[in-house]
Amino acid sequence: MAKVWGFDLSEMHWSAFGSKEMMDPRYHLRKQRIIVYKIAMSVSLAAECTATYSLSKYNAHQSHIESYPFPLSPTTTTSPVQATENNESLIRAAISTIVFCVFVATVFGADFFFLLFFPRRRYPLWWHRLRSGAAVVVMLGVFASAVASTVVIATQEATIYGPGVTEEVRQQLIQAYARPPLRYRSWPQNIAWAVLVWLAFVLTAASTALLLRASAYDKRYGPEDRLEAGVAVESERERITPAPEKTTKGRRGEVGSEKGAVGV
Repeated sequence: MAKVWGFDLSEMHWSAFGSKEMMDPRYHLRKQRIIVYKIAMSVSLAAECTATYSLSKYNAHQSHIESYPFPLSPTTTTSPVQATENNESLIRAAISTIVFCVFVATVFGADFFFLLFFPRRRYPLWWHRLRSGAAVVVMLGVFASAVASTVVIATQEATIYGPGVTEEVRQQLIQAYARPPLRYRSWPQNIAWAVLVWLAFVLTAASTALLLRASAYDKRYGPEDRLEAGVAVESERERITPAPEKTTKGRRGEVGSEKGAVGV
């Protein structure tokens, strides 16, 4: 089988997705990393999708307000009211959440792939540093996104403004386009987004901690767990090597029999 960048492609097989191989205890922290990585990527995907949904809805809400058919001015061909919506804070928070949740899938998804198919491979020092640095940066980015999203959703709201926009016009637009509401915390989808991004941060932090611990262990001892390897070696020795006490007793018995035969 061909090799790509030193990776033997013959090691890639469908059975690697089986629970028996994924939970193989021979490799240090492999089982824990696989479980936590999968949960972290799934929750990050949920947070990303929720933020994307909120972003698209508020963008559409702004477009509807800007295209509202106000009466035209009798002297001109344009309306005296030019309304628009300011929701930039929510849009920025949503983009930040989307970007860093994608990075979670990129960094930990790549490590999951190599962990799944090439668990015995030892990597160079530059790879350990790159992987660890990327994980820390992504974790901090998710944390910043969680803080920004929470502050924006909890304390801010969209505003309608523009030439000719009065309180009466504002209420007219709010009644025409009630969903999503201008106050961000009044929409359950935004609350779900904030909760999910915090869960994504906690799981990303756990994934980063496991990755850093495993990387430090791999650099010193290699990917295999020393405890599991030691138990396996001792079991194999006990199975192959006969017990020394039984051998000694047998030899003493044989010597005694020979002496008795000579004495007779």
